[in-house]
Amino acid sequence: MTALLPLAPTPGSVILGVGAVLAGALIATVSASLARHTRNWLHHLGTIGGLLIVAGVAGQRTVADGVALGPWDAGIGIPLIGVRLDPVAAAGIVIALLGLTLVLLFERVPDGSDLARPLVHRSVEDDDAV
Repeated sequence: MTALLPLAPTPGSVILGVGAVLAGALIATVSASLARHTRNWLHHLGTIGGLLIVAGVAGQRTVADGVALGPWDAGIGIPLIGVRLDPVAAAGIVIALLGLTLVLLFERVPDGSDLARPLVHRSVEDDDAV
């Protein structure tokens, strides 16, 4: 039986993790807001993707060298940044990009009748007339 020895995170990896969680939360919030305002359910794919990014980054563990990796510890190494992208966060990125692609492909373009009317300013005397 091999003990799981967690490694201490570096300040750079903490900053990168906080930035990734903030980005995922921003993606989820904006997608949910757009889904509510436009009533387009395809925006919910971005919401799910953003939540998976947050869950993947927040649930990520680091293990010591030489310890057997489990299915949740596996991931893709990103060479330039020096971090490991776990499967949950990778699936979140893919689903968020898929949702964005589908929204851009199938979003309804408003015609001239759907545009908002310009505001007409009335004088104060018109409001008082009964």
